[in-house]
Amino acid sequence: MKKSGVLLLVVLLCGCTTAHRFHSEFEFANRLASSGLWNEALFRWQKSLTQGNDSAAVHNNMAVALECLSRFDEAEKEYLQAQRLAPANAMIKSNFERFKKNLLKGKDEKK
Repeated sequence: MKKSGVLLLVVLLCGCTTAHRFHSEFEFANRLASSGLWNEALFRWQKSLTQGNDSAAVHNNMAVALECLSRFDEAEKEYLQAQRLAPANAMIKSNFERFKKNLLKGKDEKK
């Protein structure tokens, strides 16, 4: 019984550490983005995805970063993935609508 209790404690601690690491990485990436360091922020959010933290917030933030980096096709894919993960999220909807409006405006200005 003691061994299983210790094992359970270790599993719980590892899970908490992973969640804390994700939160810290996510917050660090947000601070980088706030400073205009879009490439580094994007790298951090991509890293969190490879660690199994597939969240709408990460995809939304990646979309914003890609948009700021003029990587519009990739940004659209990330917005769509964010919407699939959180279809009722008003912020994601708003960001995606703004993105589409800006993209159309940019195309009109090129004509």
